[in-house]
Amino acid sequence: MTSTYRRKILSAIAATTLALAGTAPAFAQDTYPTRPIRVVVPYTPGGVSDTVTRLVMQKLAERLKGTIIVDNQGGANGQIGSSAVARSTPDGYTLLVVVAAHAINPSLYPKMTYSPLQDLRGVSEFGAIPLLMVSSAQLPPKNLKEFVAWAKANPQSATFASSGAGSGAHLVAELFSQTVGVPMTHVPYKGIAPALPDLFAGQVAIIFDSVQTMMPHVKAGKLHALAMTSAKRWPAAPDVPTMAEAGYPGMTGGSWIGLLAPAKTPKEIVARLSAETQKVLDTPEVREKLIEYGIDPVGGTPEQFDAFIQSEAKRWAEVVKKADIRLE
Repeated sequence: MTSTYRRKILSAIAATTLALAGTAPAFAQDTYPTRPIRVVVPYTPGGVSDTVTRLVMQKLAERLKGTIIVDNQGGANGQIGSSAVARSTPDGYTLLVVVAAHAINPSLYPKMTYSPLQDLRGVSEFGAIPLLMVSSAQLPPKNLKEFVAWAKANPQSATFASSGAGSGAHLVAELFSQTVGVPMTHVPYKGIAPALPDLFAGQVAIIFDSVQTMMPHVKAGKLHALAMTSAKRWPAAPDVPTMAEAGYPGMTGGSWIGLLAPAKTPKEIVARLSAETQKVLDTPEVREKLIEYGIDPVGGTPEQFDAFIQSEAKRWAEVVKKADIRLE
C-alpha cells in the first residue's frame, strides 16, 4: 500500500480524529512534557532508522519545548528495544521508533515476550521507504524482464541477498519470488556491507535495498538497477521503472518507519505527539532531508498508522507462510 493511497483512503478517519482532538482535556496539551522523553531505537547507531529518528526528534523537541533523548537498544531484529518499551510505564515519556520488521516479527517469531500489535500503538508514520531492486553487473540481465527470463532459465543461480533473515528486504524478495513465479534461494548476510562484494562478483544475483545505498554502485557500473517498489519513479533514480510499470503492481511497497507508544498511553498525549510530529514532517527542511535519505514522508493520525500496521502484519504473514520461513 503506497503512502499516497493510504492518505486518500484514510482521509475520513483523519477528519474525525481532528474533530475529536478539539474536545480532548486541556491538561495534557498544556503540561506535557514536564521531563525528558526517551525515544528507543531498537537498532544500532548509524543506520537509517537512527539517522531519521534523530532528525525528527530534534525538531519535535523544539516544538514541544522539551528534551528528547534517543536511546539505541539493538538486537533480535528490533525485539529487545521494542519489548522494553512495551513493558514501560505508559505515560508518554518512553516511545519507540520501528520499521517494517515490527509488523513482520509476529509471523516469524512464535515465542515473543510481548505483542507488537497489542502492547504498542501508533503515534505517527514518519515515511515509506521504497526499495530498489538491483542485480549484479556480472550477470546478463539489464532490466527486470530480462532478469525474470534469466532466472527461469537458470534456477540454480537465481539467488538473492539480504541484510539478515526476517529483514524487510528478505520479505520483499520473497514476495517478488512468489509474484513472478520463480523460486529463488535466500542468502542472508549480517548487514548490507558484507553482501556487496558477493553481489558485485555475481556470486548472488540480486538484492532489494534503499536507493541511497544502491544508486552509487549503479552509477559506478557495478550493479544494474532493475525496478523500484515505489508507486512512482523516485527523484534520485528517474530512469528506473517502478514494479507496477514493469507489470507487477503487487510489488508496490517496501519498508517504512514510524513512532509508537505503549498501548495504554493517554490518548491526549498520543494526539499531541502525533499533531506535532505532523508539523515537523510538513516542514520543507525535514521533507527534503527524508527524501534525500530515500524516504517518502507520510505523517497521518495514530488511527491511520495503527490500521496500516495491522494491514502490513497480515500482508507479510501470508508471504512468510507461503515461503515457510521459520526463525527462533
